[in-house]
Amino acid sequence: MTTIRPGTAQDAASIAKVYIDTWRSTYAAILPHRGLLGMSYEGQARQWSWIVRDPAQSVIVASEADDGVVGFAGFGPARNRPAAGRFAGDEDARVGEIYTLYVLPDFQERGIGRQLLSAAFAALVEKRYACGLLWALRDNHARHFYERVGGKVIAERQEHQWGRMTEQVCYGWPDLTRVTATHSR
Repeated sequence: MTTIRPGTAQDAASIAKVYIDTWRSTYAAILPHRGLLGMSYEGQARQWSWIVRDPAQSVIVASEADDGVVGFAGFGPARNRPAAGRFAGDEDARVGEIYTLYVLPDFQERGIGRQLLSAAFAALVEKRYACGLLWALRDNHARHFYERVGGKVIAERQEHQWGRMTEQVCYGWPDLTRVTATHSR
C-alpha cells in the first residue's frame, strides 16, 4: 500500500535517488548522457534536504512499506505568471505550480503519480491556489499522463538544458477545486 505524506529532511537521500534514477530513465534519449551521468546522489540529497525545509514550497513523498520512498512531488507558487494568465480568467487568481513529479520506473503505471498529483493539488487548494500548472519536456512520453488527468496545454517554450535546446509544454488546470473534487471520488 502506498502512503502519501510530507517529505522530510530524512527523506532527502531517497528523494535524490528517485530524482536521478527517474531522470536517467526518462530522459536518456532526450538529454545529453554526460549531464545525466554527471548527476550526483550526494549533491541532490543536499539540495533536497534544503528544499524540504523551504517554507516557500512543499514536497510530498509516496512511500511503500517494503520499498521506502518510490515517488515524490514538489510544488508551490507559480514561477511563470505569464503562462498562468493564459488560462486563469481572473488575473488576480493565485496560481500554483507542480515543480517536480517523479515515480521510480519500477513503480510507474500503478496510480502513484495520480495519487501524488491529487495530493499536491489538494494541498494547493488548502493554501488558496485557484489554478495550477506544470512544465514538461515535449519529448517526454510520460507527459501524456498530464493529459489523461485533465491538463490542457496552455503554453510552450524553449530552454537550454545541458547545452541542448529543449521544447517544453505547459499543462494547466484552471480550477483546482473541481480537479480535487473529481479525483477524490
